[in-house]
Amino acid sequence: MLSTTAFLAAAMQCAASVHPTTALDIARVESGFHPYAIAEIVPKHERAPGDHGVISHYPADKADAVGIARRLAAQGRRYSVGLMQITSTNFRHYGVTAHELFDPCINLSVFERILTDCYRRGRSLKRALSCYYSGDFDTGQRPEAAFDDTSYVQRIGYAVPSTREEKQRPPTENAIPTIHYPTVVLRGDMADNATPAPPSVRYPNAVMRGALPVPEIHEEK
Repeated sequence: MLSTTAFLAAAMQCAASVHPTTALDIARVESGFHPYAIAEIVPKHERAPGDHGVISHYPADKADAVGIARRLAAQGRRYSVGLMQITSTNFRHYGVTAHELFDPCINLSVFERILTDCYRRGRSLKRALSCYYSGDFDTGQRPEAAFDDTSYVQRIGYAVPSTREEKQRPPTENAIPTIHYPTVVLRGDMADNATPAPPSVRYPNAVMRGALPVPEIHEEK
């Protein structure tokens, strides 16, 4: 089983276009971070009432995992493998084998291609998650009795860019904008420096008191 730190490092390297916490939430539900996990899908006509139709296998190593995958393929069973539980019906489309998908990075890269395609067509993360789970945009949003009446989307903990950030984002529908007015309005050009120049004071060279003498003017005759 991969640690959370190891998984996030692999997700950021091998599925870079998917938010790492979204990949983390999906892997937690799909495989419990077990790189060799296999989900054997039981045909509907063989299921008991109330059975969700999945037999989980957790091999100890890759060799055992490959052996189980080969047996299921020989029996004509559908099955999902690896960290992100890539379904056998997708192997040929994405050009991979069960053996290759037990490599965490290859598994994550195929997961990225599937989820981004679902998101491109579904245009929302909720619909993309349903598409990843079931191949359509609605089944994954319906409650399932075999899973305590929760939907796949609920089990993932939905809520873009990541499942966690969407849940934490406050509603914005009725948000009222706040307007801040300045306390002072300045007109004209701003000075280059913020420090005002000190006032200049000039003193006269001499101070005269009393009446000023008026020169006498003589008119010419």
